[in-house]
Amino acid sequence: MIQLLLRTLLVQRQSRQAAPPSYRQALLELPLRLLQQGGEAPLLDLLPLLAQALEAKQACLLLPAGTGPGWRRVGEASGDAGCVGHVAQLPAAGVVQLCRVCLEHGHFQALCGLQHEEGRSALLLMSFASCPGAWQRNQLRDIARRLGEVLQAFAEDRRLRRRELSAERGMLARELHDSVAQQLGYLQIRAARLQSVLGDARQADVMLEDLRDTLRGLHRQVRELISSARLTMDGRTLRQALEASVAEFARSSSCVFSLDNRLPGNDLPGDSELQVLQIVREALANVVRHSHARQVHIRLWPTGNGFEVEVRDDGIGLPSDLPDCGHFGLSIMRERAAAIDAELLIAPVDGGGTRVHMRWSRP
Repeated sequence: MIQLLLRTLLVQRQSRQAAPPSYRQALLELPLRLLQQGGEAPLLDLLPLLAQALEAKQACLLLPAGTGPGWRRVGEASGDAGCVGHVAQLPAAGVVQLCRVCLEHGHFQALCGLQHEEGRSALLLMSFASCPGAWQRNQLRDIARRLGEVLQAFAEDRRLRRRELSAERGMLARELHDSVAQQLGYLQIRAARLQSVLGDARQADVMLEDLRDTLRGLHRQVRELISSARLTMDGRTLRQALEASVAEFARSSSCVFSLDNRLPGNDLPGDSELQVLQIVREALANVVRHSHARQVHIRLWPTGNGFEVEVRDDGIGLPSDLPDCGHFGLSIMRERAAAIDAELLIAPVDGGGTRVHMRWSRP
């Protein structure tokens, strides 16, 4: 995907001196237009230019229809574009094939295979007024190769985004279950108990104060979960995002935070930066929520073959019966670390406090 976009920008720069034919320019600009606009509009704008370049009557794309069988048509086609049902085997990527059934009826329909995601085929269907010549077939193969690269890259990008979204939703669901749902259940029990002690003003006051404290903590956790779910780099560097996060937690707690970030700028891939930011934020949320710490130190530094991150506090430390998952967001931090092949260690500190340490190798 990045290579396609870089190629687009390079060609745009070169085109100021010598503009290529309109269809080639449109093909080269297609990755950027798909990224900016999405949908089918960039493809619909491209198809008439391809038909004009090949001296064809019409052009259309037949793309796989979602995850099931069938086709999704983009653009207009002569007849019902039923050529795919006329051939015993669809043409492979870059192979041009004339529909024999259409030829018998005096129609010249050329099918050209395109690359697509996970081994699924896509087709570029061209309608000609007469039998296409050698130059048209050669040019069609070149167009199909370029167009197939773009479609394959964007299909792969959508697949990765769906996988990341599914993983994020799973982590959010577990965090809601482990924190918010459990505390709501506790509040329900306490509210039922409150009714039985309303005649005892002292016990009722104690219970009401407990309910207020729990609700305040629950409200804070919900805000943190919403903030985490919406979190993106949003064009910021990792340094800027970390500084903003530390300032955010400092405003909402009495802890004193220190940040020592020695990672060079642009040294991490974008997906690693976001996971590192999320892990640091989760560690800080745990400190504010559970540790009763006064001092919190955040350090990030490069090593000979990788990177390390540490969040250390001087709070009450971890309980001796800490479960492997289910509390303090530990399972979520471990999953995030695993996503970038990092090693994560969460352990008590001599003299009190907790240390979250992560290290991983350069890609």
